[in-house]
Amino acid sequence: MSKKLSAVEIQLLSGQRQSGESDNAAIACNDWLRMGTGRTLSKLLVKYNDIQQKSAPTQSITTLQQWSSKFGWAERATEFDAGWEARKNAERQAVLGYGLSLDYERVNKLLRLADFLESQLYERGATDDGTPGPYHNVWVPDVKSIGGGEFAERVDIERFNSAILEQYRAVLDDIAKETGGRIKKTDVTIGGNPIPISITKMDIDEL
Repeated sequence: MSKKLSAVEIQLLSGQRQSGESDNAAIACNDWLRMGTGRTLSKLLVKYNDIQQKSAPTQSITTLQQWSSKFGWAERATEFDAGWEARKNAERQAVLGYGLSLDYERVNKLLRLADFLESQLYERGATDDGTPGPYHNVWVPDVKSIGGGEFAERVDIERFNSAILEQYRAVLDDIAKETGGRIKKTDVTIGGNPIPISITKMDIDEL
């Protein structure tokens, strides 16, 4: 009974169990397939030599070669690798075709952020007489100290909030890049210095 359960539980990662294919042969095949495209029987044997002999399907290169030839490990590897690549491509397409991977989704997010920052820039407080007050997110309260020691005096001032404008301009720049409004320039320098160009009389004559 235990032998039948073992045969059912050990499924090949690629292909079907063949007549006469032992559990050890199936385990070794799976281990070999999991090694990826750089797999070799020699590398598999090294792996088995690093573990206890009782837990390894075999520690004979001849046995691995026989199993590989008899049960078509090369064909299984081709099928396994193709299936793995197909799964990776499907997952890649699923990730790149969703959410912020899509350019219009990024632009939508940037537009919302731009609208928010713009509303903050132009937000104004109210005065006592009901007229529009200053742009309180552009000019923010701050303090500075005049003088020193016991004669130091604290003075309330308003500081220009350059950070919010920088963030707003950065968002606009990101939008332009996403929509093709910014042309990426190719670096034609060496280490940041202009590439020296030497023009000879022969070059001019050829023109």
